[in-house]
Amino acid sequence: MQTTIIYPNNKVLKKYIKYFLFIKNDEADYEKSHVSYPNTNHCLGLYKGNILTPVSELEYKVTEASGYHSYLTGIYNRPVTFHMHGVLDEICIDFEPMGFEILTGYKASSLAFVNSIVENLLRNEWKQIYEQAFKFIDPLKRAEVLEDFFLRHLVEKHRFKYFPFNQIYAKDVDQLQKVFNLSYRSLHRLYTDSMGLSPKEFLKISRFRKSLEALKPSVKHAHLAYDTGYADQSHMIREYKKYTGKTPQQFLKNCFTIDDNVWMNVY
Repeated sequence: MQTTIIYPNNKVLKKYIKYFLFIKNDEADYEKSHVSYPNTNHCLGLYKGNILTPVSELEYKVTEASGYHSYLTGIYNRPVTFHMHGVLDEICIDFEPMGFEILTGYKASSLAFVNSIVENLLRNEWKQIYEQAFKFIDPLKRAEVLEDFFLRHLVEKHRFKYFPFNQIYAKDVDQLQKVFNLSYRSLHRLYTDSMGLSPKEFLKISRFRKSLEALKPSVKHAHLAYDTGYADQSHMIREYKKYTGKTPQQFLKNCFTIDDNVWMNVY
């Protein structure tokens, strides 16, 4: 399996798109499960020759299928497993919160999973994204084509107000209220309407993702917990078990990272 992350070059797109992730596998007998962990992004997945089908709430199957297919994931707060079968050609476009809405004009951030979103929910011209995105094999060329596509289809006038949620630092909800100058009720409504998560849960996932950036075998967990805003080491371990099903040590042993942005367990 080959994985490549490429970041947008255009300054407009950088605001709304975090990265393009290209996943390719040419082994016909490939049969493994990929576990993805909670983050604060939304992912638009594009397939050529594959389709994603739900098995359960947090479990999906990816199999070979003719033509093009798509899906959109919202923010999830537990591990999600994807069972892969056969060859794979996938493009994942990871958006900042509300980035998908701004670029497409479609409200979907509060939804956990939408299948066939390009086919059924987006404007007709969006179906062109498949042939353009998969026209080239080289990930760099694919990223270049995707940037051009998003810029040409940018919704200039939209009904959504953009907030850079991932760039707003706060240790707790009280600090968030001060940043936004909102009552708790209004702040709660803003976060749940925008992302389907309470502000408290969003901050927890953000803290978890921040800790992943510093999670190394040489880093003592007590220091990591303190540096990333946990009350203590036990608090951090409880949160890791919630979001990964593992302790930090077990997680580090069984997972790998792609450019410190995508954490995955393959078994």
